[in-house]
Amino acid sequence: MKTFQLSLLLLLSAFAAVAQQTPAKDSAETKFFVGMGVSNTNYPIMGEAKHEVINTIVPIANVHLGYKLNKRTMVQLGVGYGANEINGYRIAVSGGNYGDFHRYERIRGIVTPLTVKWTPFNPYKRLQLYVNASLAPVFGHMKARATETYDEEVITLYDDKFYTFDLVATAGLTLNYRLNKRLYIYADGILLYRNLYYLPASGNYFRGKSAGIGLNYNLKLKREN
Repeated sequence: MKTFQLSLLLLLSAFAAVAQQTPAKDSAETKFFVGMGVSNTNYPIMGEAKHEVINTIVPIANVHLGYKLNKRTMVQLGVGYGANEINGYRIAVSGGNYGDFHRYERIRGIVTPLTVKWTPFNPYKRLQLYVNASLAPVFGHMKARATETYDEEVITLYDDKFYTFDLVATAGLTLNYRLNKRLYIYADGILLYRNLYYLPASGNYFRGKSAGIGLNYNLKLKREN
């Protein structure tokens, strides 16, 4: 995965310096577009301190609706769904007695990233490099249960179901390539990541960079006069 991410970042840097032909300006292009993509970006689902773990979901597939504010700036709102599960055992010790500790966690989450992309370069070029920044609310649900078993006695430490909320900010680069008047392909490289809603507990987590690819489609084309 690190090799893939490094390769993508190198491509982003290389393509930014490549000479490109500038196609004719097209006044028939609409401002609205839809798209879908895949990525390996992690989003946290935070439990309480007693749950001992900070877990994540990875909404691999996502869809979005976008709008071009002007020739250089676009904004899009996406949605993705992810799930994860932990089912672990270890040795428990209490008063000199040895037993089994069992922890189970099931998490589900919906992520709705609001993303802005901007380019300082010629907006009419077929191949374009953008700076991207996003703010992503993460709406999660967690089921958490932990028990200790000594001989045949089962002690329930907690058995909880609850909703969670996190707010994640990211920033990076996007490489955009226009196939025709309606279709664009893109590659995202996320370079900065921060959980804004739960900084103390998550400060040492999720610092890894991520990447994604996708396709955008203009909803329709206006007729030229």
